[in-house]
Amino acid sequence: MAISHDIGLFFPFKVNRPLTKEEKQSRFVQGKRRRISGEATVLDLDTVIRINSSYLEVVDKFYPTKGYVASFMMAFCILFIITIVAFAKIAIFENGSVPFFCFAALLSGGSICFFGRFLLKDWFRKTHYPMRFNRKKQLVHIYQVSGEIITVPWKDIFFTTSKQKISYCIVGHLLSEDKETVLNTFSFGYVGQREELALYWEFIRCYMEEECQEELAETVLFCPPVEKQKEGYIAGLQRLMQIDSRADWLLLVLNLPFALVESIARYIAMQTSKIPQWSPDVLEACAVDPHDPVNVGAENNSPHRWRTVLANESREVYEAKNQRLASANQKIKAKLDARYGG
Repeated sequence: MAISHDIGLFFPFKVNRPLTKEEKQSRFVQGKRRRISGEATVLDLDTVIRINSSYLEVVDKFYPTKGYVASFMMAFCILFIITIVAFAKIAIFENGSVPFFCFAALLSGGSICFFGRFLLKDWFRKTHYPMRFNRKKQLVHIYQVSGEIITVPWKDIFFTTSKQKISYCIVGHLLSEDKETVLNTFSFGYVGQREELALYWEFIRCYMEEECQEELAETVLFCPPVEKQKEGYIAGLQRLMQIDSRADWLLLVLNLPFALVESIARYIAMQTSKIPQWSPDVLEACAVDPHDPVNVGAENNSPHRWRTVLANESREVYEAKNQRLASANQKIKAKLDARYGG
């Protein structure tokens, strides 16, 4: 199978190289239960766009931070545009130095082009780059940053962790026949700590390999509203402002000005980008039974999203949500124990 490598979003993935020792040691293995200490067995980490009995669709790792880089690039570009206008005013109306203005305009223009290149990595692209885990056919459909859609058998992907400065994400490598050379790399879902990724991987693996789709769907409390639509401004702002507990309220207030600037850049990115479209082949391969009992998407999100974002849910709602998660995790664990041993 010929595989064209993905170009990456901001920086290209390194391909045509051997697997590293670290990648082999931190591999996530299909067909093998990953035992995790603690009450939770799986975590979806707010990455699920749609889950049903046919497929599980998740966002890419760039979606949660969309607008972050653009906010800085946007600020720099605006600054240099103001600089050019200011020097033009001085040169034209106040008898300023024309050569100095030309030098400043050239310098600022070059800077705008440089920062604009990174800005356009976020704007005028795709709202997100989804991935579908096709349970029925045991395939993975990958919407690459390049715009190409590739389909690969679930068992043929080498999943492992990739370090992102101080955090990690899960990546999938497509290998050559020697099972050592990386031909293509893609990332998805979530960037966080190793412990979270282990739970996230088990969520993905259980969906593809175990008989617990209804229980997994019970653990999905929020779906990003990006399926066949563009994320609105409020939804983007909520993602940027979300906190875990009331203890973070002070940090939220301090971070609010930055979140507001970033939300504007994120909204522009969403509105100028196109919604990714799956090919007819993928849609056919992922056909859903109209009577499927499992079907969770953004339409199931709580109407009281701001309470969750600001960690201000009532005690009753908070306890009911935790009970739901605990119950679903216990059922999944019981099924895994019955199959693999407790």
